[in-house]
Amino acid sequence: MSCPADSLRTFLKLARVVTDTERDKLAINAYPFTISFGPSTMIPTFNKNMITDTQTDTLLYRGNRYQLINIQICQPTHGVYANPSKALIAEIVFTYTNFTITETYPCVILAILPIYEGAVPDHSTYLQQFIVNNSQAVSAQTLFYDTDRDQTGTSYSYKSGFQTRSNDDPTKTIAFNTGVYYFTRGTTLIPQSIQALKDFIAGTNPNQANYGIAPFEFLPYHRNNSSTYLAANTWDPNGALPTQQVSPTDDIFMKRVQYMTQPPLRSGHEQDICPYKKVSDYKCYPFSELNNVTKDGSGNQVVVPLGDAMKDSTIANSGKTDWMYILVYLIIPVAGLVGLIVLVGVGLLITNKLTNSEITSPSAPSGDVAAAFARTMTQAKVAPS
Repeated sequence: MSCPADSLRTFLKLARVVTDTERDKLAINAYPFTISFGPSTMIPTFNKNMITDTQTDTLLYRGNRYQLINIQICQPTHGVYANPSKALIAEIVFTYTNFTITETYPCVILAILPIYEGAVPDHSTYLQQFIVNNSQAVSAQTLFYDTDRDQTGTSYSYKSGFQTRSNDDPTKTIAFNTGVYYFTRGTTLIPQSIQALKDFIAGTNPNQANYGIAPFEFLPYHRNNSSTYLAANTWDPNGALPTQQVSPTDDIFMKRVQYMTQPPLRSGHEQDICPYKKVSDYKCYPFSELNNVTKDGSGNQVVVPLGDAMKDSTIANSGKTDWMYILVYLIIPVAGLVGLIVLVGVGLLITNKLTNSEITSPSAPSGDVAAAFARTMTQAKVAPS
């Protein structure tokens, strides 16, 4: 495992919120990956700030399958990318891994969602199950989709290379090519729920009464006795990763970060429609004034919507031959062309005959020639034998 030579080595923490104009310059009309959530049969448990979930969640990125190995609630890693009206309290991070692929694609993918404090809860049912009595088990997919048609899960993405080394043998280092996806909408809890969540996390550590939300811990696998690289000659035994503060106008941000305008696809869900289509997926529907123009209640002419026009069997039934289309766009033009050729040919023939007759006729008038021929024949009849 290794990282591309030009990859980042840090999280990108923004100094201020991205404006819509700056965001649109980074926009790509695509989804980051396909995600699959297993059924939730019981409420997950906590170990400090680590969530132990029984779900078998997976992620599919460019044909490569990743397994969810860790969920944790941690201190913010990225700062405020959006929602300046809300207070950023923490983040929830999903770590997916696939160590069988080359450095072309990331071997670790981090899906990061901010946890905000606000007046109105939003996408909050996953976290609420930990702090509300008699809660039902809730899938982590509710963090990404509030409804079946929820399209708000857009994200910023970039690639970084994070490194670990063995504390027993510092010469043994491993580099992890990591894809980072920051979903700006995140989840919002009201102030009482934020405090209840903090109390719940602290309650999972009875030996640390003042335990708060811990920093992010890089756990692509069980690290054992290893540290993560922070800076030159600086390694952190708790798995902390370096963070670089940047402005949205800095080259490192504008040239390395993409804004994904669509949420992740859900594997096996009927709304999972790839935004890229084949040419054969499209069909032309000829415009017919008779079928496609009607009048509204005020007597004004309006165009019938395409969806309604497609319901017209004379237009939309692709299983039958559209004879009107063939007549108007094929037979009539061909017949007209043939007729034009015939007319031109007849005209040329008549012109040619007239020209030839003028060349071969005698100079004397035709009436004089006929009279002379008649007199000759009469004299021949009356001559003596």
